[in-house]
Amino acid sequence: ASRVHPTQQEGHLLARIISPELGFNIHTFRVFKRQIGGGGVDGAFHTHGDAVKYYLEGKGKEIIDDQEVEVSPGDLAFIPANIWHGTENTGDEPMVFIAFHQIPGTHLPVPASWQYHADDLSEHESIDSRLVTMAKEDPAAMDSAALYSWRQHLLHELGVLDDEFNQRRKAKNYLVPRNEVPWESPADNQTTMLIAPELGFDIHTLQLSIRVVPPGHSDDMFHSHGEAVHYYLSGQGHQIVGNESLAVETGDLVFVPAGTAHGIQNSTGEPMRFLIAEQLPGTYLQQPVISQD
Repeated sequence: ASRVHPTQQEGHLLARIISPELGFNIHTFRVFKRQIGGGGVDGAFHTHGDAVKYYLEGKGKEIIDDQEVEVSPGDLAFIPANIWHGTENTGDEPMVFIAFHQIPGTHLPVPASWQYHADDLSEHESIDSRLVTMAKEDPAAMDSAALYSWRQHLLHELGVLDDEFNQRRKAKNYLVPRNEVPWESPADNQTTMLIAPELGFDIHTLQLSIRVVPPGHSDDMFHSHGEAVHYYLSGQGHQIVGNESLAVETGDLVFVPAGTAHGIQNSTGEPMRFLIAEQLPGTYLQQPVISQD
């Protein structure tokens, strides 16, 4: 790969779209658009945090460690953290993609699981009965020992699930081809996960899904979670974020801050389709504490 910085290469363009320096209160990942000229490469090989690319135009390949992954419009590729990689445009026309990219300087949120040996739990309650019992308890009325014990038991159960997530990450999947991205979804199950740990991707900071909103649908219940960016692929409607109603259409992007209630309204006669890049559930916002003397 060329040793010339990407922004200095002929035919290469970079547009930063959603990032802290642009006024977005985002901490987990940033969004940018990249164009690579015909027959070009994306600068020198490099490493960084988790990243997912959605390809818009042209064709090429991602060189990830010792793997080469062919990509074309509509595909999604995952780039794992701390893996040497590069992008090559194998065609004559520009190659264009949107990237959802872990913010440089942040850390991979790898959980430190708490677990007991299985033999030590043979006489303990099952998680189902434990949760039923816990529903009747008032944490505020617990003494410190009981509060600690309840938390450690639940952390053990989460640790078992963390182990399974990590086992599935070992599949080291890199690509979601466009023919596996659903363009139609049942009205009662509008969202389909595309890139996530449970699907075999060794990803820790974000996950990618697609939502297909039927004509005339409006969310009855709003919800909130970690940071998210919506990229609208087709259709038009309104994205409600907090107290704001934002008119959106194909090609728009909307940032949804962590913990902000939001929902979608499609008042047209056509489906709305959008990608959702979302902070991985259960992770934390990484906000630096800066010492100022």
